[in-house]
Amino acid sequence: MTRHRAAVLAAPDLRQLRDLVIAPDQKLPGFLAPAPYSPVAEPEAEFAAVRHTPTALVRQDLETVYGDRLPASLSDLRRAPRRALPAIVAQMRSYWGLTLAPHWGRIRGILEADVMFRARRLADDGPHRMFPELDPAISWSDDVLSVDRPNLDRGYALGGRGLVLVPSLFAWPNVFVKASEPWAPVLRYPARGVGSMWHSDTPGADLAPVIGQARAALLAELTTPTTTSLARRTGLIPSGVSAHLSRLTAAGLVTRQRAGRLVFYVRTRRGDALLGD
Repeated sequence: MTRHRAAVLAAPDLRQLRDLVIAPDQKLPGFLAPAPYSPVAEPEAEFAAVRHTPTALVRQDLETVYGDRLPASLSDLRRAPRRALPAIVAQMRSYWGLTLAPHWGRIRGILEADVMFRARRLADDGPHRMFPELDPAISWSDDVLSVDRPNLDRGYALGGRGLVLVPSLFAWPNVFVKASEPWAPVLRYPARGVGSMWHSDTPGADLAPVIGQARAALLAELTTPTTTSLARRTGLIPSGVSAHLSRLTAAGLVTRQRAGRLVFYVRTRRGDALLGD
């Protein structure tokens, strides 16, 4: 996957995007990664946020990341951001379609499951237990969140701005922080269940004789927690998925949660224990 992404970025018509993401000192202009405002944000919403970045912020980010080393391909972006941003977004959309869109169903399912899992951990155990589970470099003590990484040597006072936690399939082994104003503070961390992205083993096979093959598969595949994504992953029809999930919920192995108009199913601790997770 990494080699494929690099080959796509090497295309001449993606030159500006390549120069933006392969920046000096492994930094990324903040406007390229806006903080999501929903646990189920869609790519088009992210593209729109980039396209409508205020002119002053684009120039500020370019100055912060590049200083006097700005590539020639980005000179128009600094000179006239409002005019140049649509072309950047078009390149982002093209890159997305070639590399990530074919896998978006599975990617989104893993990210949604991580968000629900972390929310449950935060509610059940509090921040002092939840934050260290995100990554070994992260700790919480006395209302201070610490990230132990060589490239993070600043302190930030969030001043009531909150903190957006963003799981990523491509962060490992790093943790990324964006806390400078005016951006919403963001902590990007490796998503739970990344290893399931490419596996092809039959999930929950050892539980099938006990609770049935369909329910065992659904319990294991709750890394994709919506009925539609579960149906796609397991090959079951959506109505069948709903019926099996109702049984798993009644057994205390799964819990039902709502985010806006979407309903998610997440394993309970009892379900995790049954799978040995």
